[in-house]
Amino acid sequence: MATFQQLTDATVGVSAHAWSPDGNEIAFAPNSNELRIADAKTLETRHSLKEHDMLISAIDWHPTSNYIVTCAHDRNAFVWSFDEGEKKWKPSLVILRIERAALDCRWSRDGQKFAVASSAKCVPVCYYESDNNWWVSKMIKKHKSSVLSLAWHPCSTVLATGSSDFRCRVFSAHIDGVDGAQQAVAGYEAKPFGEVLAEFVCGGWVHAVAYSPSGSSLAFAGHDASISVVTNGQVQTIKLPCLPLTQLLFLDEAKLIGAGHDANPALFAKSNEWAFSKFLDEKKEAETKAASGVAAKMAMWQAKDKTGSAAGASAGSTAWKKHQGPVTCLKKSAAGFSTTACDGRMVKWAL
Repeated sequence: MATFQQLTDATVGVSAHAWSPDGNEIAFAPNSNELRIADAKTLETRHSLKEHDMLISAIDWHPTSNYIVTCAHDRNAFVWSFDEGEKKWKPSLVILRIERAALDCRWSRDGQKFAVASSAKCVPVCYYESDNNWWVSKMIKKHKSSVLSLAWHPCSTVLATGSSDFRCRVFSAHIDGVDGAQQAVAGYEAKPFGEVLAEFVCGGWVHAVAYSPSGSSLAFAGHDASISVVTNGQVQTIKLPCLPLTQLLFLDEAKLIGAGHDANPALFAKSNEWAFSKFLDEKKEAETKAASGVAAKMAMWQAKDKTGSAAGASAGSTAWKKHQGPVTCLKKSAAGFSTTACDGRMVKWAL
C-alpha cells in the first residue's frame, strides 16, 4: 500500500527529506538552499531555514538526539538544534575543510559523529568540540574520485562509502576521545582512523551504500544497473531489470529496498541468496490495455530509447506510477519507508 503527498510543485522537485523522531514532522529541501520543516499530516510549514547558499543535497535527523544535519553544494554543513525557549531551530558551525560540493551526510547510530560525502574525493567525519562550541572534522582521503554516498555500521566506528571511481570501500572511523577504547568489529580488523578495512569493485559509479540493521550485510548499487550484497566477505551481484538505483535501505536482515531512475522502488529478498522480488508500484489490471497501431510503435521506440530494448513497450503511459520522476531520497519511516523525487512528491510505502 502506498499514498503520496505533494510537497512541492512538480517542476520544482525535492532533493532530500528526513523524519522527526516521533514522525510528526518532516524536513525537506525543495531542490534549493531552503530547509523546510513541516507538519507531517497537513504539510503546513513550521520553519523555513535558509542558512545554506546553494542546493541542499542531504538531510539526516537523528532519532534520539533530535539534531538535524544538512549538507549542500555550497561546501558547508550545519547541525540544527531546537531551542525550546525561543521555539526555533538554530544552526551550529561545522568545519568541513572541503573545496567541492558536499553530496551526502549521515549520523552515526550513537549520534556522536556524522560523516559527509564530497566531490573533493574525501569524507570529513565530524564530532562536537565543546570547548570551542563547534563541530570539527577528521578527514578520510583514500578515494580517487567524488564520494557519492555513505553508510554507518551499527557499531558507529566503521563507515562504508560509495565513489565514482567504481569502488565501495569500508573505513575505520574510530576517533580517540569520542569512541573510547577501540575494539574489533565482526568481519573487520581494528585499525587506526581512515584506514581501509575492505574494498569492493563495481561496474559503475557506486550511487548508494547501506548496512543491514545488524551490520552483517553491506549492499551497494552501481550505475551499471546492478546491486551487490556482501555477507561474511562473500559478494553476490544482481543485475537489475530496470534503470540504475541511487538509493538503498534495508528494512530487515532479509529485505532490501532500492529506488532510483525508474521512479519505482524495487524489493529484494533473501532466502538462500538475495534475489529481485518485485516492483512495489504495480499497475492495476483494469489499467492494463494492449497498445496497438501507432501507439504500440511509439511505445516500442520509447522503450528502446530508455532501456535499449523493446521489452516492456506495451507498458505505454507511466501515469499510474506514484512517482513521475527519479527518486532522490529514501528514508525509513514508522510504518515502512518513504521516498521523495524530482516530481515534488513524497510517497509513504507500507509492506
